[in-house]
Amino acid sequence: MASQVQGPLFADTFSTPAMREIFGTESYVDRFVRVEAALARAEASVGMIPEEVAETLTDRASVEHVDMDVVERYLDERGHLAMSIISGWQAMIGDEGEYVHWGATSQDVMDTTTVLQVRDGLDELLERLRAIEFHLADHVETHADTPMIGRTHYVHAVPTTFGLKAASWLDELRRQVDYLESIQESITVCQFGGAVGTYATFGSDGLEIADAFADELGLEVPTVGWHAARDRIARVVTALAAVASTLSRIARQVLVLNRPEIRELRDPVPEGEVGSSTMPHKRNPKRAEKTAMAAQLLRSEARSMLELMATLDERSASTWYGEFAVVPTAFGYADRCAESARQLVEGLTVDADRMCENLSIHGAFVTSENVMMALADHVGRGTAHEIVYENAMAADSDDEFVDRLLEDDRVTDALTPEEVASLTDPTRYTGLAAQLAERVVEEHPRV
Repeated sequence: MASQVQGPLFADTFSTPAMREIFGTESYVDRFVRVEAALARAEASVGMIPEEVAETLTDRASVEHVDMDVVERYLDERGHLAMSIISGWQAMIGDEGEYVHWGATSQDVMDTTTVLQVRDGLDELLERLRAIEFHLADHVETHADTPMIGRTHYVHAVPTTFGLKAASWLDELRRQVDYLESIQESITVCQFGGAVGTYATFGSDGLEIADAFADELGLEVPTVGWHAARDRIARVVTALAAVASTLSRIARQVLVLNRPEIRELRDPVPEGEVGSSTMPHKRNPKRAEKTAMAAQLLRSEARSMLELMATLDERSASTWYGEFAVVPTAFGYADRCAESARQLVEGLTVDADRMCENLSIHGAFVTSENVMMALADHVGRGTAHEIVYENAMAADSDDEFVDRLLEDDRVTDALTPEEVASLTDPTRYTGLAAQLAERVVEEHPRV
């Protein structure tokens, strides 16, 4: 029976159908026997086992040819995961099954199987992340010139544009995608070498078999076995946590700017979706919330994976077996995070009018820096800061701030009323925001 998290109530809250398929039991068994068949072909290529045996094993290398009842019974009675799958396969392939797992150790096959899962999982995740990039680029282009208030330390700072804000998201995500792609290259290595990685059971043909084995699976051969060196897997999981944190940054910005009192951004709410069991009017930002939630959970998995790197001796199930919990869970969280973020940015509503309203809350106050820098050309920066500070602190409103500036001889001796009016217009103080936003899109063309 499926657990509560795996069952229909919460499965799509913590994972996606794609990742459940890739990291599901049947998929694992299917890849496991394909790895064993690849090993058989590699061994047949040097005459270690008969070619006709390798052909038979290849023809039957799928979960359909594994007796799962035998797998479960063997696991229950003898407690060995790899041998339980091998026994379930042997039960349905006859005498040729005697050549299965020839010379290999369990971790050779199990780690290589995990690598195949990770490769497929990264393919799926990267496709979602590229979709997010595409939609972010659309927001950047559309709103490169859309003015809004910038915020630092949780309060209003100076004006910016939404295009530049979204460009910051896009630029960070692009770096994460680049890193994930490099990680995918580094993880696509087989595990091979026998009990302690010496190739002892393969004799002088060991390296040749390893090359053939890796080629069969589209993988690389490691310089030495990595039974105890779990850094490759750890890099994958920590990279997943990093990209999820980037997506969480986007989601948390939306959560803040989606508040009714701010309302500059709106999380998409499909027609008919219910927000509350007791408040019929609620339109909850579920996509942003799920993105942030999954990222938090994933960071915990990254920490667990770093703990599992501290392996004993040539290998130890006390750490290695923990990956069978961490890796599928991490990929489930990562893909849920990415899919929720994709839905979020694709359907995100940007309210330019509301941004303009919020920009006007402090009006000319948020241009104090602009006035100061213009005045500094005449009286020096320190003096200019003091003059503008005094007028800003004494004013009760942005209109009064402008009036006070125009009544201050220290200001009017240096700046004309027309210059003061221009300098105190928030919509005209966005610097190179639009140009910078467009540069990000140019450097990260849509795919």
